[in-house]
Amino acid sequence: MRVIHIPTREEVQAERKRRYLEAWPVEKQLEAHTEALQGRPEKQTQMMQDLAAIREALPFCEEA
Repeated sequence: MRVIHIPTREEVQAERKRRYLEAWPVEKQLEAHTEALQGRPEKQTQMMQDLAAIREALPFCEEA
């Protein structure tokens, strides 16, 4: 018999938030947005790619 844990939406949201902040702390996010507003979007582009990768790695059950 196998037991399979299917995380709840809240568990997935909490883990995504933890990973987002681990990869991009708020200060780093603000820096990326500020630089993008000043015409240097490289950090913001990288941040958006990193956050998308986290979302892809942690889909909600109904998306899986």
